[in-house]
Order: sequence, then structure tokens, then C-alpha cells
Amino acid sequence: MEKIEVKEAKGKLGILVVGVGGAVATTMITGTLAARKGLAKPIGSISQLATMRLENGEEKAIKDIVPLTDLNDIVFGGWDIFPDNAYEAAIYAEVLKEKDLNGVKDELEAIKPMPAAFDHNWAKRLNGTHIKQAATRWDMVEQLRQDIREFKAANNCERIAVLWAASTEIYIPLSDEHMSLAALEKAMKDNNTEAVSPSMCYAYAAIAEGAPFIMGAPNLCVDTPAMWELSKKMNVPISGK
Repeated sequence: MEKIEVKEAKGKLGILVVGVGGAVATTMITGTLAARKGLAKPIGSISQLATMRLENGEEKAIKDIVPLTDLNDIVFGGWDIFPDNAYEAAIYAEVLKEKDLNGVKDELEAIKPMPAAFDHNWAKRLNGTHIKQAATRWDMVEQLRQDIREFKAANNCERIAVLWAASTEIYIPLSDEHMSLAALEKAMKDNNTEAVSPSMCYAYAAIAEGAPFIMGAPNLCVDTPAMWELSKKMNVPISGK
């Protein structure tokens, strides 16, 4: 069996969330921020509370064995179709009570979304105002790549991961444009808006910048031969389906 070297998790980890102002994202971020301040326990977190058994029968916390980023070294950011900061968005979402949010209010207010890559035709119930103006899908990708680079530099992050927590896009079947990386890139440059979704642009941008991409909705996005090819080419993990 090939031995895989897992590097030590040094420096800051930037987590960029697509839909950072949504109910799912703001609840996840608030929980993380509260846990690291000791205001709450990280209930439900496998990395923080779960244990694993060693060869000698001893059980240890996963976070003490696997080289994972410390909660204090995580920096949150992301994109949203509305300009509200994470605190304003969490108040609006009404998942958590104001008293739960106020302990990390300053941190939440500092999380201000970047304009989102958005196409109303892919999420017809949403009408975003805080969105990018892109001439083509390829231009959309380039703008997202620039966002990732700028966030990484501005926040002094060693690594970036991108997480999709936005709404589910409309269903489309797998097509020729998704069967190879060359076909996908051509479709992006040709601005084929029917075959290339905004989520595909986020995934492509993340992988191209060396950032793992996690799909948190049942979109046709990373579950395509084109994305598998890009992931393998860049040696960057993808997950979610």
C-alpha cells in the first residue's frame, strides 16, 4: 500500500463559504466561533469530540491524532447574493436567538460577503442584488479565482477550502460539456450558460487555486468526469454529491 504523507496543519485556514449569509452557513460559523471562545461545546463535531481507538486499545480524540487546524486558526469568509454581514444575516435567518449570537457579534459583523457569482435562471426563487457582472462563465471563474487569492493574502492564510452552502440549483442531466476538462473549459469560454452552472464556476475556481471544494447540495457540480479530471490534475480533493 502506498504511504501518504499528511503534512502538519500550520498557519491559518481560510474557509470560504458560498452562501455565507444563509441560515446554514451562519449557524455553522456561529457555532465554531462560540466553541473556540468557550461559549458553547462543539456538539456534533466529529473532529472536535469524536474519538478513535489506537492499536494498543487506547482511545484518543481525533483532533489529537490527526493533524487538523485548530479552531483558533480558522478564518471565515465567502460570497453571498445579499450584502448583509454574517451577524445581520443570522438575525434575519432566525435559527439562533440573539443572545446566542451576541457572544460572537463582533466576529460575525466582520464577516462581509464578496459579491456572488449568480445566475437567476439556475435559482429562480432568488433575486440577488450583490452579484458579479461577468461577460462569460470563464470570466466568472477568473473573478472568483481573484477573490480567493485576495482573501488568502489579506487574511494571511496558509490554506483555503471552499464550501457550498447555497441553495440547490435546478436539475440538469450530465451532458457532453461535462465529460472532459477540455469540453468544460470550452463551454465556459463559449459562455454556454445552459450547461455550465455557477456552482461549477466556484468548483473550478477553487480547484484551480489549490483549494479543496465541498459540495453541500445535490447540484450537478463536482460529480462529473470534467471535475474529476481537474481534481486529479491539480491534486486537490473534492467531495459532496
